[in-house]
This record gives sequence, C-alpha cells and structure tokens, in this order.
Amino acid sequence: MKQILTIIFIASFCYGSNANEEAMLNLFDEAYYKLKASYVDSINSEEVIKSGIKGMLKPLDPYTKLLVGSSKDRLEMLTKGKYGGVGISIGFRKDTLTVLSPMENSPAYNEGIWPGDKIIQVDSISTIGMTTSDAADIIRGEMGSEVVLHIYRPSERKKIKFTLTRASIKVRDVPYCGIDENGIGYIRVTRFSRHTANDFRKGLMKLKKEDLKGLVIDLRGNSGGLLSNAISILDEFVDRNTLLLYTKGRTDKNNKQFRARRNKSISTDIPIAVLINRGSASASEIVSGALQDLDRAIIIGDKSFGKGLVQSVFPLNDTATLKITTQKYYIPSGRLIQKEDYLKNGVLTDGNKDTTFKTIGGRTVKGGGGIDPDIFIEAEKLPPLVQALWRDGAFLNFCASYDKKKLTYNNGIQITDEILDDFLVFIKDDSIDYNDYGEFYYKKLLGSLKKRDGMNNPKSNLLEKIQFWKKKKTYLDILSSEFNVYYENRKNYPYRDKDNKKWIINGLEREFSRVTCGTSFDCFNENTGSQERIRVSLFDDIIYNETTKILLDLNQYYDILSPEK
Repeated sequence: MKQILTIIFIASFCYGSNANEEAMLNLFDEAYYKLKASYVDSINSEEVIKSGIKGMLKPLDPYTKLLVGSSKDRLEMLTKGKYGGVGISIGFRKDTLTVLSPMENSPAYNEGIWPGDKIIQVDSISTIGMTTSDAADIIRGEMGSEVVLHIYRPSERKKIKFTLTRASIKVRDVPYCGIDENGIGYIRVTRFSRHTANDFRKGLMKLKKEDLKGLVIDLRGNSGGLLSNAISILDEFVDRNTLLLYTKGRTDKNNKQFRARRNKSISTDIPIAVLINRGSASASEIVSGALQDLDRAIIIGDKSFGKGLVQSVFPLNDTATLKITTQKYYIPSGRLIQKEDYLKNGVLTDGNKDTTFKTIGGRTVKGGGGIDPDIFIEAEKLPPLVQALWRDGAFLNFCASYDKKKLTYNNGIQITDEILDDFLVFIKDDSIDYNDYGEFYYKKLLGSLKKRDGMNNPKSNLLEKIQFWKKKKTYLDILSSEFNVYYENRKNYPYRDKDNKKWIINGLEREFSRVTCGTSFDCFNENTGSQERIRVSLFDDIIYNETTKILLDLNQYYDILSPEK
C-alpha cells in the first residue's frame, strides 16, 4: 500500500499548484510516519492508508471511491463480463446458504446441482455465519482450479458432495426475452456490462423473426453499468447520427457527444415501452430518457433513481483502483438526470427541479433529476404474509422438496388446491413472523394507551383516579384480546384473504418453474428454470399487463407521444 500512498502524493503534487496544498500533503505524510513510529501498538499500515484515502474521498459524491478486494473484483466482472466460478446464483433462505439457480451449461449445472440445494460447506469451510458476499468470494476463483461443495438436498433428504472445476462464467444481464400470443415482445435487462448490448441485440433479432408487433424493455431495478453498452442498445432504435447523449466535465476530453453509429434495426412502426422504477439508475436512465426525449418509446412505471454522473477508473496498483466522478451526462432534450444536489453546494446539479424541457416532437418533460414516466403505475405491494414467506425462503424450500409427480403444466405449473393445502401444512411447521395489515399500528396505539398515566383524566381525587384507570385497563384488555383473536384467525386461515392467495399462487408458480423447467420435467418450451420463472412472474404483474394493453391500442400509444394541445 506504500506504492498507493506514493502514487497519490505524486499525482497530487502534479495537479496541485499552490504552497498550501503542498504543505497539507506534507502534513499528511508526516502524520502517517509519526503514527507508524510512535503508536503504542504496531499498526496495520495497509488499513491505515486505505482509511486515509477513504477519508479524503468522504466529502465528495458517493460514487467516487477506492475499490479494493471484492469491490475491485465486482468492477472487473462488470467491465470484462465474466469471472472464474461454477455458475450458481446463491442466497440465504432461512439462515441457510441456498442455490437459487445454476446457470445453463455451467460446471454446477452439468454436475447436477439443483435449485433449492443447501450449501453447508465450501471445501473445508462451514457456511454457518457467512454472508452471501463471503460465500461468493470463496466459491469463485482461478479458472481451472477445483472447489468442493457439500450440499444437502431436501427433496432426497441426503447430503451430496460435488467437486467442481471452476470455468469462465459469462455474466448474463439479459436473463429473458420472449413474445406473447399477441406479438408483444419482452426483454429484461438487469444491468449493463460488457456483453449486455450484444445479448440484447440477439434477443431483439430473435423477437423480430416472430412477427413482432410491440416491444417491452424492462429496466426495473437495473442500477446501471457501462455507458458504452447503453449507447449500443439505443443504436437499435434510432437513425444513424442521432444525438443520444452528451457529457460535460472539467477538461475538454470529458466534453463529448454520443451519436447513433448505425441505422436502426427495428422499424419506427413498432411501438416500444420501457418499464422503470426507483431502482432504475444511470445507464438505465440514459436508455429510458433518450428514448423518451426522441419520442421513440413511452416510459411506464415509477420515477427513476436520478444518477447522472459518469465515473472513470484509475488503477493505482494491482490490488487497488480509484473510481472518480469525471462527468455529468445530459440526454437529448438537455436534461441532467442527476437528482437534486445532496452536497448542497451546487456542484452536481444544473438549474432547478421545476425546469421543463421539450422532446423532439414538442412534448413537455420535467427536469430536476431522474426520469418521470409518461404513465405512472405504482407496483402492487405484497401482503405482509407473502413478504414474510419470501424472506423466509418458504416458497423455494417447499418447491424444492415437493413430489414433482404431482405437478401438471399448462402454460405454467398448475397450482391446485391440493398443492395449496400441502403448502399450508408446510408453513405451519415454521414460525413465520410478520405483522398483518393494521396490526403494527394497532399494537403501537395500544402500547401508547397503556403507557398513559392518570395525569390527564378529569377525576379529581386519588380514589376516583384509581377506579377510572382500573375501568380503563379492563376496556383495553378486552380490546387487546379481541384484536389478538382477530389477527390470529387471519394468520391461521391465510387463503381466506384473496390477496394472500393470489400472491401465494404466484410465488409457487415462480419457484416451481425455477426448480422444474429445464430439468427432466417437461415445461413444453425451451426456457431454463430461471427464464420460465421470469415469464410466469409476468402473469400477475399489473405494470406489465397494463403496458401490453397500451401497445396493442395504437391510438392510445400515439396519443401519449403527441404534444399537449
């Protein structure tokens, strides 16, 4: 890390031009060496220097940061689009490290690891107490090296040992594309890394061959990634040389224009909708914002995150990289996507949130950060019980251990009353902790009432006060008892609530698809389990379903794209 310190000091002296800067850098240098020489215990120089660099960056924006270790690995995975591993998605389900899905043709997939398998040990290391990040760091490694996974398979009630050879695993940022019976295509993009634009184009060309009548691009929850891949995706939809984006920075080399480099591959007669939400940021906002400004797509969902800053990467040595915000980006109408200045110094915003801009066709769009959708549709909120079931891993645990011979397929795994009853028995064995609708506020109100003393009651003498609060306590106890019985009954019979039943069926459809499709079970399509899971999740997606209706009604679609009269 001494090399890092030297690099930073040299760079600072090169850019610094006044004596005060040099004096402060000398002060930092002197403080470090005094600390190292005089501190009561030996110090970890590497950690102290890293902390010093992080402290130097703290007053700046949150995207300017020092990347070391796993943070640097994640950046390299983004820029290279691959990593050394076994090809599994993992997460914790009820405190147990669980395989969510193996990637098709990966070492894990080819050796027979299944969704729902519990990873109890990696090599000689127990997974108890690990974080998902810790586990991923251990499972990944140099290509060609071996890793041993000890798993427990619930459906067979046995432990299995897998010795896997790590391979090059390609990051898949376009996990699903498909087309419905009405010719409406759907492409989901989860982030923008090295291969995203190429995978997107492959999916688009596949849909184009199937009599495409409309397209949904789903960027919900996509936090961004590589600017170059966002630009390449936009190339598919606009004419060559169309302005897509421009950036501004402190130096001339950071002031750039980005234009379409080839002619569009999709006719302007094909209506397009882009889905966004508050988790859509950066490159997602470039794609959605540019298509909105160019009147090439309608934007549906919720307001996006509002990150309009570009970071450049500066390697310090083999183990550390500095990621620095160097540019602000603007979409064709002139809008800066960066949300209102969190530094309160005017550095990261232009204008104010009430500024309006015009699309190429004359529609009014808002500035002030983020992308406002043309059609706002709020996502449905899952009922508390269903949130708890997902959090507890109940759906995946049940589906992974269920007898597949009982399943039937008809445009998705059919969730019968028998399966629902079996699931209810399954979750009764678990302690699912959650507050039903209103239960949290009822408990809060009751607690507040019970804490009150007699100071505010109108009775004047002590005896009257005691009698008043005894009576009051009796009323509160009766009220509490009645509410407790009511909420307990709701929890004992969750299917009586139609929202609970709808989302429980949805959860079972999704997780059964994950653990069955692409295996020996025939789902009558070419989808892997992960792909089929995404497809069936759209059945109850109110935003997606409303979007397809608009794309099929061209009068409504073009009315949205028309300027206000």
